[in-house]
Amino acid sequence: MRTRNGARRSKAQWVGVAALAAALWLWVWSARPPEAPEPARAAPKASAPEAPPSARRAASAAAASTRAPEEDPAPLIDEIEVEKPEVCAGEENLITVRAHTTNGTDEYLHSVIGTRAGSRVPLRIWPDMDGSYEMPTISVFGRNNVVRQIEVPRYKVNDCKPERIVVITHRLLPSTPGDYELTAQIVDVGVKDEPDARPFKPASYAWVFDDGGSEKTKAPFVTHSYERRPQTALVSEFLVRVEVKSEAGEKLAGRALLQIPNMMFQDLAERGIVTIGATPTPRFPKQDGDGVVRQAFRLWHHRDAPVRIDTVTAVRHYAGASDASPRENASLGVVEIPPGQGVDVEVRLDTVREPDVFTITYFVEGETAEGNAARGTFSLMKPPPAPTKESSIPVTEPVFLAKIKRARELLAQEFVTDEDIWRLEREGKMADLDVSPPRAKAP
Repeated sequence: MRTRNGARRSKAQWVGVAALAAALWLWVWSARPPEAPEPARAAPKASAPEAPPSARRAASAAAASTRAPEEDPAPLIDEIEVEKPEVCAGEENLITVRAHTTNGTDEYLHSVIGTRAGSRVPLRIWPDMDGSYEMPTISVFGRNNVVRQIEVPRYKVNDCKPERIVVITHRLLPSTPGDYELTAQIVDVGVKDEPDARPFKPASYAWVFDDGGSEKTKAPFVTHSYERRPQTALVSEFLVRVEVKSEAGEKLAGRALLQIPNMMFQDLAERGIVTIGATPTPRFPKQDGDGVVRQAFRLWHHRDAPVRIDTVTAVRHYAGASDASPRENASLGVVEIPPGQGVDVEVRLDTVREPDVFTITYFVEGETAEGNAARGTFSLMKPPPAPTKESSIPVTEPVFLAKIKRARELLAQEFVTDEDIWRLEREGKMADLDVSPPRAKAP
């Protein structure tokens, strides 16, 4: 079912919808505006010396930040597509919104359907006890968050329930610019009203990530990287799908829209700055036996041509001190960052020679072939000290002790975290351990 709309206004009352929150990325450069360069003296064009890279970068960023703001009209909603004319209560119905702007700023379009962000949302409606229900509101935002609103075209929600539904949740993994963990949860809905219903025992999960990638897992979760997505618009959208197959051959399917803000697009479009990303390996730093913390970072960007590195500076932060060291020149051993996968660099912190330093932050500055400023930042952090008997609370619960032992054996690690144990539990590696609460001792 499709509904076409011109510039007509929604009959729904205005509802406040917050703009997208900026994603917290390890490599995002500070929004502090650069100092404006001093005006150059007039000179003949033929003999005028080329401005230094720092001056050109500052001029480019200053010009981008001082552009006069434009008054943007609200977007126009062209079409609303409803996947099914009728569904059961709680059943997915994909709502797709297509819109455009009248001033050529479509790259800023982003939508919210009901309480879900995105222009393609698998909508679920749960009627009230009396069977009534209201259609959610669609809000389409343009540049500067000007908005156009309209109700979802009405479709029929019948008095029935699917036996089970699949709900997909996601989270951004710490210390990554775009690695997401996706989890599929099977929720019994109509089965609750049928005590003799056959149980659904999952055997496999087939994932489709909507970026050309797919994967099959035995566990109900998977990790996928969207780091290299094109950042040519304010947000990127991916309609993630999963098909769950049971041991008996039955199938269930679920969908979820993942909407990711694109900070690299904003930096270039609004500040004239090309952001240099930094991806750490491993995700969390480790200290070797010699007291040296080593970590590799892959520097990359989204431009089609190499980015030249002009300066690298570093700032040291000290434990127990409110002030950091002044910026000092540093070297990463590279002069340019090629397009595509980028280039790997390694940094280190000698905790024996510098015991009071807990973080070194690197600032990378350069220029693109088009003359845009290029900037990035990343930090090498001293990991926390290893736990000891004196600094830890002893674990006495037998089941938890067994899980810790199992995790240490499987991961070949002396120390394991709650996240390690949680992941192994979801993979079924702890299923044979007794998870029942311990029995109270007889008096």
